[in-house]
Amino acid sequence: MGGSDLADEARESPADALGPVDEASGRYGNGALRDGRHYQEELDDQLAEGGLDPSEHDKLRLSRTNDLSDEQAREVVGVRDAIKLDKGQMVTKVIKPEKMQAYMHNVTKLGTNRTFNRGEFEGSIARGCDTADLRSMDQLRDGLALDDGGAGWSAVPPGASEAYQLRFPAPHDIRAEPSFGAVGDEKWANHVAGMAGQSRGRAWEEPFLGTGYTSGGVPEWIAKPTGFPHHAEIWRMHADGTEEAIGFFNKNEGLWKKI
Repeated sequence: MGGSDLADEARESPADALGPVDEASGRYGNGALRDGRHYQEELDDQLAEGGLDPSEHDKLRLSRTNDLSDEQAREVVGVRDAIKLDKGQMVTKVIKPEKMQAYMHNVTKLGTNRTFNRGEFEGSIARGCDTADLRSMDQLRDGLALDDGGAGWSAVPPGASEAYQLRFPAPHDIRAEPSFGAVGDEKWANHVAGMAGQSRGRAWEEPFLGTGYTSGGVPEWIAKPTGFPHHAEIWRMHADGTEEAIGFFNKNEGLWKKI
């Protein structure tokens, strides 16, 4: 990260700096993520209730909304909007190693001008029940659409041997909505989002779809900056499927601490 404040405050490699710990030390191991129905079960119920063909619906929800008709987009949005993120339900977010270090070393800046709030999360999140079966690097990349095509934003680049994941119960004040929109088309993005009562859609670039799912099919929500609940955790996930908790957020002190 060059001459960033983070590099000045945390020069160790992620693995060397924090070291492995026993999984039992954390509250939110893989079993804790399974606190609700997997999205596929909810989808099956919604499609059966609406008399919709599962195979055809999958083709629609895994397409860019730009390629859907108005009627098709309404079908996808209607079904997706019925899949809810409840308060207190386990939430996950895969983060880059440098973001993990920023949290764990409690820095206040990333780079020379970018303020970093160690007590908040934002951006794309998913439910624990929908991500618990993503146990390898390839499964994370495919399921959560983390292939950046070499752009550099992926939290799990090709060949990664480990990944880092935030895990915590959805706070009572969480502000998150399904990722409705379109690829690079603001007018259509707003139209699609409006089908779910959102005031504005997202006109992002691929692999974004705008259907409320990643291109790997996992329902995603976009969270506005929200404070972590007490004892939010960071977990290190290894390529062989093993994992360990490495830190937790002490809300009373406003600091991340090693487990």
